[in-house]
Amino acid sequence: MAAKEDLYSQIIPRKIRQQHRTGTIKHGSSLEILLSMGFPKARAQKALASTGGRSVQAACDWLFSHVDDPFLDDPLPREYVLYLRPTGPLAQKLSDFWQQSKQFCGKNKAHNIFPHITLCQFFMCEDSKVDALCEALQATVSHWKSRFPNPLPLELYISSNFIGLFVKEDCAEILKKFAADFAADALQKTEVRVEPHKKQLHVTLAYHFLDSHLPTLEKLAQNIDTDLGCDWVAAIFSRDIRFVNHETLQVLYPYLPQNDDELELVPGDFIFMSPVEQTITSEGWIYGTSLSTGCSGLLPENYITKADECGTWVFHGSYSLLNTTSAAMCTLVDRAVESRSQEDSVLGDTAALTIICQPMQPLKVNNHLRWTEEAMPLCLSPRRKDGCRVWKVLVVTVI
Repeated sequence: MAAKEDLYSQIIPRKIRQQHRTGTIKHGSSLEILLSMGFPKARAQKALASTGGRSVQAACDWLFSHVDDPFLDDPLPREYVLYLRPTGPLAQKLSDFWQQSKQFCGKNKAHNIFPHITLCQFFMCEDSKVDALCEALQATVSHWKSRFPNPLPLELYISSNFIGLFVKEDCAEILKKFAADFAADALQKTEVRVEPHKKQLHVTLAYHFLDSHLPTLEKLAQNIDTDLGCDWVAAIFSRDIRFVNHETLQVLYPYLPQNDDELELVPGDFIFMSPVEQTITSEGWIYGTSLSTGCSGLLPENYITKADECGTWVFHGSYSLLNTTSAAMCTLVDRAVESRSQEDSVLGDTAALTIICQPMQPLKVNNHLRWTEEAMPLCLSPRRKDGCRVWKVLVVTVI
């Protein structure tokens, strides 16, 4: 017994033991932690860039989900953009316009991207330089913070096929100089070439809409009070350059492949579809690539729906230009995501803009549900012309 007590007395308490440890994983950078876990550096950097550097766990999930991605080791960088986003009361008004215009007139091209002012055109940045790029933006915002006009004056412009809020010329020049300074800082810190936006700065409200919808959209736009309080934030987003010219779709229903050339579908996942690749597909089928896995294959087109382009973008950080109290309020993007989740609850849990690609999960059946064989035209997979068989769809019936 005494020998056992002597042994315990030699054990250093955990708290004291941790105080003397240096260089623990807890204090390492996300990249260092991933490297210590055995991931190759290029893959670790790609995972962090593809998840916005949100967390080590998100990067690990991305890596495990993309283990079969044929482009996992492709050195092609992501494409980035700098936007000015509204927050506060004005953002809420714009959100109301977004929802009402979609409700009364249907979706137009403006709905593909959240309300914003473009400060810089899309540009490429290597995965290893993303942190330095965000640091360049933070430094530029700190330097310019006291020079921005508050409130930012906006003027409503309406034409036969376009409606927007334009920044008054003198204030627009200030924003353009800010963008030029960011481009210079980015070049110095990352050697990335950024092209500031040279056209008139504006917030697009609607475009490419039917002529019959103009009176309704005009009336809704005139209800936007541009004098409302607003804190503008400079935000960096990125997208996968491989899918720039692809159509963005979102999965509605789960689907398990019946053949080797088919793609597994998980509700909420995004699919990239290129019109060029559809020449080889049978009627009722499309060829696409999954955002969550990077894998490509055939899938039934009645299992998916059209989605917003920005739904697959990755958010990397934002910095307030005015630092007013309204900055603490829920942003327009957050409200748009919340509203979209309520409208499209069938899609499951998705996170637009700040998207973190979750690993594919096996389909689970709740014990309180009963599976029955019934006809369901919406989910019935079409017959493939290449001879593959057709199967019935199982419909969930609540007991």
